[in-house]
Amino acid sequence: MKPPYNPSAMGRSVRRVGQGLLQTLLVLAVLAFILLPILWLLISSLSHSQDLLRIPPRWLPWPPDFSHYRELLVGTGQTGTTLTQVTLRAFRYALRNSFLVAAGVSLTALALGSLAGYAFARFRLVGGAQLIYILLLVQMLPVIVLLIPLYMTMNRLGMLDKLSTVIALLSAYHMPFVIWILRGYFQSIPAELEEAALVDGANRLQALVRVTLPLSLPGLFAAGVYTFMQSWNAFMIPLIFTSSDTMRTVTVAIALFVGRHYTEYGLMSAAGVLASLPPILLAIFFQRYLLAGLTAGATKG
Repeated sequence: MKPPYNPSAMGRSVRRVGQGLLQTLLVLAVLAFILLPILWLLISSLSHSQDLLRIPPRWLPWPPDFSHYRELLVGTGQTGTTLTQVTLRAFRYALRNSFLVAAGVSLTALALGSLAGYAFARFRLVGGAQLIYILLLVQMLPVIVLLIPLYMTMNRLGMLDKLSTVIALLSAYHMPFVIWILRGYFQSIPAELEEAALVDGANRLQALVRVTLPLSLPGLFAAGVYTFMQSWNAFMIPLIFTSSDTMRTVTVAIALFVGRHYTEYGLMSAAGVLASLPPILLAIFFQRYLLAGLTAGATKG
């Protein structure tokens, strides 16, 4: 028997289809907004230099040109302008420097941040509830507000153009967020486990190292990966506090491809792709720990 015609049901079905189509279009628009610049960066890095200046542009480079990557990684810098030769050498130094800075900041922030986060999570500190929010407010200050007093201080101490200075400043800047994440994760671990270790003869530091930290690996990974990526992408502090080609980081070195009269678009695009690989690989391989650690840190007050 044929079911009776129901106009209201048909209207609801049409509305659901329309809503689903609209949501799909919105998702595609957001993905295009995010991914198209990355795609164009990759295309530009594989294009010949003359093709990047053509009008209309050549959308698909064929055959792909890997000479920009070869010049960046193993090129001798014997060809091209003086700017290009200097910039190529500076970029290879910058890859090493960025890794040293990001690793140093991550280790420093985790070592000190875990102690501070543990203190906030386990001890009754005078004004501790307010101090943790004050720390976050400090991190909300724009970096440029702090540059003049920091530069004057480091200049008087003779600490300019040193990687250790950049590591110390970035560690101090990212420390509040690391403390916040680890404090929340430590609060999710039962204190009874540490009390059992204390009963067995361990002191407070041994209980932290042997009991709490092994159980906090997701939170440590989350804080470490976040700090590594932020330090790798830092620009303002390395720009102001380093000046020589052997001390610049990768974000500053990429900016050197922009000259006064000519810009090396192909080399700059290839450098951008190489500089993007470490954060992307970290986010892919440690995604599970990153999400677990950030979620725990966000839900514990």
